[in-house]
Amino acid sequence: MDFLGRFTIFAPTNAAFSALPASTLTALGNDVTALQNVLKYHVVPGSVYKSVAFNELKVRTFNGQSIRFNVYQHVNKVTIEGSEIIQFDRKAINGVIHVINKVMVPPTGDIVDLVVKTPAVSTLLSLVQRAGIANALKTESITVFAPTNDAFARLPQAVVNQITSDPNLLREVLEYHVVPHTEYSAGLYDGELLPTLDSNHDTIQLHVDSTGVRVNQNGHVTTADVDATNGVVHLIDNVLIPARYYLSIIGRK
Repeated sequence: MDFLGRFTIFAPTNAAFSALPASTLTALGNDVTALQNVLKYHVVPGSVYKSVAFNELKVRTFNGQSIRFNVYQHVNKVTIEGSEIIQFDRKAINGVIHVINKVMVPPTGDIVDLVVKTPAVSTLLSLVQRAGIANALKTESITVFAPTNDAFARLPQAVVNQITSDPNLLREVLEYHVVPHTEYSAGLYDGELLPTLDSNHDTIQLHVDSTGVRVNQNGHVTTADVDATNGVVHLIDNVLIPARYYLSIIGRK
Protein backbone atom coordinates (compact mmCIF):
# COMPACT_ATOMS: atom_id res chain seq x y z
CA MET A 1 0.00 0.00 0.00
CA ASP A 2 1.36 3.40 -1.02
CA PHE A 3 0.86 5.95 1.74
CA LEU A 4 2.04 8.90 -0.34
CA GLY A 5 -0.72 11.43 -0.94
CA ARG A 6 -3.92 11.87 1.03
CA PHE A 7 -6.23 9.16 2.26
CA THR A 8 -9.04 8.32 4.70
CA ILE A 9 -8.80 5.61 7.34
CA PHE A 10 -11.82 4.04 9.01
CA ALA A 11 -10.15 2.94 12.25
CA PRO A 12 -11.80 0.24 14.39
CA THR A 13 -11.45 0.63 18.15
CA ASN A 14 -9.59 -1.90 20.28
CA ALA A 15 -12.98 -3.17 21.43
CA ALA A 16 -14.01 -3.71 17.80
CA PHE A 17 -11.04 -6.02 17.21
CA SER A 18 -11.72 -7.82 20.49
CA ALA A 19 -15.30 -8.45 19.39
CA LEU A 20 -14.20 -10.44 16.35
CA PRO A 21 -14.71 -14.20 16.70
CA ALA A 22 -11.58 -15.96 17.90
CA SER A 23 -11.61 -18.07 14.73
CA THR A 24 -11.49 -14.92 12.59
CA LEU A 25 -8.61 -13.45 14.57
CA THR A 26 -6.69 -16.71 14.32
CA ALA A 27 -7.31 -16.98 10.59
CA LEU A 28 -6.13 -13.42 9.98
CA GLY A 29 -3.09 -13.99 12.16
CA ASN A 30 -2.15 -17.01 10.07
CA ASP A 31 -2.80 -15.44 6.67
CA VAL A 32 -0.88 -12.26 5.93
CA THR A 33 -2.60 -11.76 2.58
CA ALA A 34 -6.06 -11.97 4.15
CA LEU A 35 -5.01 -9.59 6.91
CA GLN A 36 -3.68 -7.09 4.38
CA ASN A 37 -6.94 -7.36 2.44
CA VAL A 38 -9.00 -6.54 5.55
CA LEU A 39 -6.76 -3.61 6.50
CA LYS A 40 -6.82 -2.19 2.95
CA TYR A 41 -10.63 -2.42 3.10
CA HIS A 42 -10.49 0.29 5.79
CA VAL A 43 -8.49 2.77 3.71
CA VAL A 44 -9.83 5.06 0.97
CA PRO A 45 -7.76 7.29 -1.34
CA GLY A 46 -8.31 11.00 -0.72
CA SER A 47 -9.85 12.84 2.22
CA VAL A 48 -13.50 11.95 2.78
CA TYR A 49 -14.93 14.23 5.47
CA LYS A 50 -18.29 13.82 7.19
CA SER A 51 -19.58 16.90 5.38
CA VAL A 52 -19.38 15.18 1.99
CA ALA A 53 -20.96 11.88 3.08
CA PHE A 54 -24.54 11.14 2.09
CA ASN A 55 -26.82 8.14 2.29
CA GLU A 56 -25.78 5.24 0.04
CA LEU A 57 -22.53 6.97 -1.03
CA LYS A 58 -20.00 4.32 -2.05
CA VAL A 59 -16.25 4.91 -1.99
CA ARG A 60 -13.58 2.56 -3.32
CA THR A 61 -11.01 1.20 -0.90
CA PHE A 62 -7.40 0.19 -1.35
CA ASN A 63 -8.39 -3.47 -1.69
CA GLY A 64 -10.46 -2.66 -4.79
CA GLN A 65 -13.89 -3.11 -3.19
CA SER A 66 -16.31 -0.34 -2.30
CA ILE A 67 -17.76 0.53 1.09
CA ARG A 68 -21.07 2.27 1.68
CA PHE A 69 -22.03 5.25 3.82
CA ASN A 70 -25.49 5.27 5.35
CA VAL A 71 -26.92 8.33 7.08
CA TYR A 72 -29.73 7.48 9.50
CA GLN A 73 -31.18 10.82 10.51
CA HIS A 74 -33.91 9.47 12.82
CA VAL A 75 -31.32 7.94 15.12
CA ASN A 76 -28.57 10.49 14.36
CA LYS A 77 -26.08 7.86 13.22
CA VAL A 78 -23.74 7.49 10.27
CA THR A 79 -22.39 4.09 9.33
CA ILE A 80 -19.81 2.79 6.91
CA GLU A 81 -20.63 -0.73 5.68
CA GLY A 82 -22.82 -1.09 8.77
CA SER A 83 -20.13 -0.04 11.27
CA GLU A 84 -21.14 3.05 13.23
CA ILE A 85 -18.76 5.98 12.95
CA ILE A 86 -18.32 7.13 16.55
CA GLN A 87 -15.69 9.82 15.95
CA PHE A 88 -15.45 11.88 12.79
CA ASP A 89 -12.84 13.96 10.98
CA ARG A 90 -9.75 13.38 13.10
CA LYS A 91 -7.26 15.23 10.93
CA ALA A 92 -3.79 14.01 10.05
CA ILE A 93 -1.16 15.77 7.96
CA ASN A 94 -1.99 13.57 4.99
CA GLY A 95 -5.68 12.80 5.44
CA VAL A 96 -8.46 12.09 7.88
CA ILE A 97 -9.44 9.33 10.32
CA HIS A 98 -12.93 8.21 11.30
CA VAL A 99 -13.21 5.89 14.31
CA ILE A 100 -15.67 3.00 13.91
CA ASN A 101 -17.15 0.50 16.35
CA LYS A 102 -16.80 -2.67 14.24
CA VAL A 103 -14.14 -4.21 12.06
CA MET A 104 -15.31 -4.31 8.45
CA VAL A 105 -14.78 -7.70 6.81
CA PRO A 106 -14.92 -7.59 2.98
CA PRO A 107 -17.97 -9.42 1.62
CA THR A 108 -17.33 -12.17 -0.90
CA GLY A 109 -20.33 -11.60 -3.16
CA ASP A 110 -23.77 -10.11 -3.64
CA ILE A 111 -26.92 -11.11 -1.77
CA VAL A 112 -27.67 -14.02 -4.09
CA ASP A 113 -24.13 -15.32 -3.59
CA LEU A 114 -24.57 -14.96 0.16
CA VAL A 115 -27.86 -16.88 0.16
CA VAL A 116 -26.31 -19.64 -1.95
CA LYS A 117 -23.49 -20.01 0.60
CA THR A 118 -25.79 -19.99 3.67
CA PRO A 119 -27.32 -23.43 4.38
CA ALA A 120 -29.78 -21.95 6.90
CA VAL A 121 -31.68 -20.20 4.07
CA SER A 122 -31.64 -22.96 1.44
CA THR A 123 -35.46 -23.01 1.34
CA LEU A 124 -35.49 -19.29 0.56
CA LEU A 125 -32.95 -19.88 -2.20
CA SER A 126 -35.08 -22.55 -3.85
CA LEU A 127 -38.16 -20.32 -3.72
CA VAL A 128 -36.29 -17.31 -5.11
CA GLN A 129 -35.14 -19.48 -8.00
CA ARG A 130 -38.65 -20.85 -8.48
CA ALA A 131 -40.14 -17.34 -8.55
CA GLY A 132 -37.47 -16.07 -10.93
CA ILE A 133 -36.54 -13.07 -8.80
CA ALA A 134 -32.82 -13.69 -8.34
CA ASN A 135 -31.99 -10.63 -10.44
CA ALA A 136 -34.02 -8.45 -8.07
CA LEU A 137 -31.70 -9.57 -5.27
CA LYS A 138 -28.69 -8.50 -7.30
CA THR A 139 -29.79 -4.86 -7.59
CA GLU A 140 -27.84 -2.19 -5.75
CA SER A 141 -28.64 -0.93 -2.24
CA ILE A 142 -31.21 -3.39 -0.89
CA THR A 143 -32.00 -5.04 2.42
CA VAL A 144 -33.38 -8.57 2.70
CA PHE A 145 -35.12 -9.86 5.81
CA ALA A 146 -34.43 -13.51 5.04
CA PRO A 147 -36.60 -16.22 6.63
CA THR A 148 -34.60 -19.23 7.71
CA ASN A 149 -35.45 -22.82 6.81
CA ASP A 150 -37.03 -23.17 10.27
CA ALA A 151 -39.22 -20.14 9.54
CA PHE A 152 -40.63 -21.77 6.43
CA ALA A 153 -41.01 -25.07 8.30
CA ARG A 154 -43.29 -23.31 10.81
CA LEU A 155 -45.83 -22.53 8.10
CA PRO A 156 -48.72 -25.00 7.87
CA GLN A 157 -48.32 -27.22 4.80
CA ALA A 158 -51.59 -25.89 3.37
CA VAL A 159 -50.17 -22.35 3.47
CA VAL A 160 -46.94 -23.48 1.81
CA ASN A 161 -48.93 -25.23 -0.91
CA GLN A 162 -51.07 -22.15 -1.55
CA ILE A 163 -48.09 -19.80 -1.79
CA THR A 164 -45.95 -22.06 -3.96
CA SER A 165 -48.79 -23.04 -6.33
CA ASP A 166 -49.48 -19.41 -7.30
CA PRO A 167 -46.44 -17.81 -9.04
CA ASN A 168 -47.73 -14.28 -8.53
CA LEU A 169 -48.44 -14.83 -4.84
CA LEU A 170 -45.04 -16.45 -4.32
CA ARG A 171 -43.33 -13.47 -5.91
CA GLU A 172 -45.35 -11.02 -3.83
CA VAL A 173 -44.55 -12.82 -0.56
CA LEU A 174 -40.84 -13.03 -1.34
CA GLU A 175 -40.56 -9.41 -2.49
CA TYR A 176 -42.34 -8.35 0.72
CA HIS A 177 -39.08 -9.33 2.46
CA VAL A 178 -36.97 -6.93 0.36
CA VAL A 179 -36.47 -3.24 1.17
CA PRO A 180 -35.18 -1.01 -1.67
CA HIS A 181 -32.46 0.68 0.35
CA THR A 182 -29.78 -0.34 2.84
CA GLU A 183 -30.90 -0.73 6.46
CA TYR A 184 -28.19 -1.90 8.83
CA SER A 185 -29.14 -2.57 12.44
CA ALA A 186 -27.52 0.66 13.64
CA GLY A 187 -30.16 2.63 11.74
CA LEU A 188 -33.27 0.72 12.81
CA TYR A 189 -35.67 2.28 15.27
CA ASP A 190 -38.91 1.35 16.99
CA GLY A 191 -42.02 1.97 14.90
CA GLU A 192 -40.08 2.44 11.67
CA LEU A 193 -42.06 1.69 8.51
CA LEU A 194 -40.08 0.35 5.57
CA PRO A 195 -41.48 0.03 2.03
CA THR A 196 -40.89 -3.24 0.25
CA LEU A 197 -40.40 -4.36 -3.34
CA ASP A 198 -43.77 -6.08 -3.74
CA SER A 199 -46.11 -4.64 -6.37
CA ASN A 200 -48.07 -2.60 -3.83
CA HIS A 201 -44.93 -1.41 -2.00
CA ASP A 202 -46.48 -2.67 1.21
CA THR A 203 -44.65 -1.61 4.35
CA ILE A 204 -43.17 -3.68 7.12
CA GLN A 205 -43.03 -2.28 10.64
CA LEU A 206 -40.08 -2.63 12.98
CA HIS A 207 -40.30 -3.10 16.74
CA VAL A 208 -36.99 -2.34 18.46
CA ASP A 209 -36.36 -2.75 22.18
CA SER A 210 -33.83 -4.16 24.60
CA THR A 211 -34.61 -7.70 23.47
CA GLY A 212 -33.78 -7.05 19.83
CA VAL A 213 -35.56 -6.31 16.56
CA ARG A 214 -38.90 -7.71 15.46
CA VAL A 215 -40.41 -7.30 11.99
CA ASN A 216 -44.20 -6.92 12.00
CA GLN A 217 -45.60 -9.06 14.80
CA ASN A 218 -43.49 -12.17 14.85
CA GLY A 219 -40.40 -11.90 12.62
CA HIS A 220 -37.56 -11.77 15.12
CA VAL A 221 -34.15 -10.89 13.72
CA THR A 222 -31.92 -13.79 14.74
CA THR A 223 -28.76 -12.73 12.88
CA ALA A 224 -28.24 -9.10 11.85
CA ASP A 225 -25.99 -7.28 9.41
CA VAL A 226 -24.83 -10.08 7.14
CA ASP A 227 -22.94 -7.96 4.64
CA ALA A 228 -23.01 -8.28 0.85
CA THR A 229 -21.59 -6.17 -1.96
CA ASN A 230 -25.03 -4.82 -2.88
CA GLY A 231 -26.64 -4.49 0.54
CA VAL A 232 -27.33 -6.35 3.75
CA VAL A 233 -29.25 -9.39 4.97
CA HIS A 234 -30.94 -9.95 8.33
CA LEU A 235 -32.08 -13.49 9.13
CA ILE A 236 -35.56 -13.75 10.66
CA ASP A 237 -37.44 -16.61 12.31
CA ASN A 238 -40.84 -16.21 10.64
CA VAL A 239 -42.15 -15.71 7.13
CA LEU A 240 -43.74 -12.31 6.52
CA ILE A 241 -47.12 -12.17 4.75
CA PRO A 242 -48.47 -8.89 3.31
CA ALA A 243 -51.59 -7.80 5.19
CA ARG A 244 -53.68 -7.75 2.00
CA TYR A 245 -53.04 -11.48 1.59
CA TYR A 246 -52.89 -12.52 5.23
CA LEU A 247 -56.53 -13.51 5.81
CA SER A 248 -56.86 -15.33 2.52
CA ILE A 249 -53.66 -17.30 3.18
CA ILE A 250 -53.63 -17.90 6.93
CA GLY A 251 -57.41 -18.10 7.12
CA ARG A 252 -57.36 -21.23 4.94
CA LYS A 253 -54.79 -23.15 6.94
